[in-house]
Amino acid sequence: MSDQKSSAMIYPRLCIAYFLQFVIWGSWAMTIGGYADRVLKLDVGLIYTAIPLAAVAALFVGPIVDRMFAAQKVLAILHLIGGVCLICCGFQTSFILLFTFMLLHGICYMPSIALLNSIVFRHIPDSNNAPRVFVFGTLGWIIVNLIIDVFGKGASAPNFFFIGGGAAILLGIYSLTLPNTPPVAVKGEKGGSMFDALKLFADPAFVIFAVCVVAASIPACGFYFPMAVPLFTECDFPSPVALTTLNQFSELIFMLALPFFAVRIGLKKCLLLGMAAWGLRYVFFMQLSFTFALLALFLHGFCYSFLYVASYMYADKKAPPALKASAQSLMAFLLLGVGQVAGSLLFSYQVNNNPAAFPEMQVAAAGKAISLPVWKDTNLQDSAWRYLNLSETVNSMLGQKGKPFTDLGVLDTNRDNVITWSELETIPESGFAYGEEGKTLTITKGELQDAFRKIAAINAKDKAAIVDTDIQVSRDQWLAVQMKNWKGILFSPIIIVAVCFLAFLVLGKDPVEAVAGKK
Repeated sequence: MSDQKSSAMIYPRLCIAYFLQFVIWGSWAMTIGGYADRVLKLDVGLIYTAIPLAAVAALFVGPIVDRMFAAQKVLAILHLIGGVCLICCGFQTSFILLFTFMLLHGICYMPSIALLNSIVFRHIPDSNNAPRVFVFGTLGWIIVNLIIDVFGKGASAPNFFFIGGGAAILLGIYSLTLPNTPPVAVKGEKGGSMFDALKLFADPAFVIFAVCVVAASIPACGFYFPMAVPLFTECDFPSPVALTTLNQFSELIFMLALPFFAVRIGLKKCLLLGMAAWGLRYVFFMQLSFTFALLALFLHGFCYSFLYVASYMYADKKAPPALKASAQSLMAFLLLGVGQVAGSLLFSYQVNNNPAAFPEMQVAAAGKAISLPVWKDTNLQDSAWRYLNLSETVNSMLGQKGKPFTDLGVLDTNRDNVITWSELETIPESGFAYGEEGKTLTITKGELQDAFRKIAAINAKDKAAIVDTDIQVSRDQWLAVQMKNWKGILFSPIIIVAVCFLAFLVLGKDPVEAVAGKK
């Protein structure tokens, strides 16, 4: 009876820790892509390699903890240091400094995932029920992204770094209250040399599993995280950061369903379902449609739970007791390190080779080229979809109205989402005052007309036949010339996932649980 009470008390303590663990990651995982791309104008793919590069630290920390230290104490130290580094990121504008502080944060954060996993697996009675704790990480991710989008200015300001850093410091302090998790001493087994977990590769079935899931993780989170907010922004989907939280709402469902499927169909089939879901969601994203994007976001629960969480469960079953933390560290290194670095580099390569046709225009008043002016959808402003812009919706409910923003749509006098040459001619000689009240930028009539000529030339079959007075540009065309070639970018991850699926389908096996003391 006392054991049952003890188990009941442990669950909420672990759930709170997992909630904060993914508040930290969720604070920047989606948002930094839009911030680095649109505000700092940095290479998004390379920025995203900082955290997974740091995953090499997990190979050192896990085995050391297996042998020498209590896991919760190391977890506390890592989060306290990592939180300070994340806060420092919010003050950086150069690539080198931002990358450096993100790398330092990652060196602390990546091992902490494996450490917390090892604490969870040690203290819950049945490892198949671990997703019931992991689901609170999903809740943390959802809540922090909603807070950032509504109150933290989304991807347009560095506030998300400060929120994540504060959460890390809080978890560092809270970690000291977690159940004591000292090194495991198992008779006849040595714990904790740095490379002990590599003994798992002596099993051919584990080799096949590791190769397939690591290869599948390349086009997974490492590719998806830097892609999502820039894609949604270029497609002009409402509230891009908040929109990504639909990922986690679906994750709530599938994370809780994973134990049921793991018991009834086995982890091999769970992993295959996860791989298939990743391929299908990229097919949906290729449509560049809001409806298909919603379907792709809903698939994330399958994608993450049935690939990543199922992989952690697979490794936990294969590892003997003295190597549990080492096995989790190994998986963190492979999936969140090797896989995500390769995925981020693949994304960077694809983006650089599939640029937008006309993303910027010259504006004399700015003294440089600027992104094409925002052109809001007049139809969306009158539809129920406008409420997806959570920041504006919540501020409106609170009676807090933002400053008026003049976008290109004011030139569309008949509100048909098409601007004609005659509508451009209505711009006064003083120019078009674009932007937020008090921070407007004056764009001359000639500068806008030159931009419209270039877009007309991009879309024209016969460029020589273009006559100024016949030029008209739709809002869809205005957006299209600013968009990267997303269909070309998204083709490679589909192929990679398909190959991994077929290989694991033919060669993969369900794990056989390791027995203590058995070599």
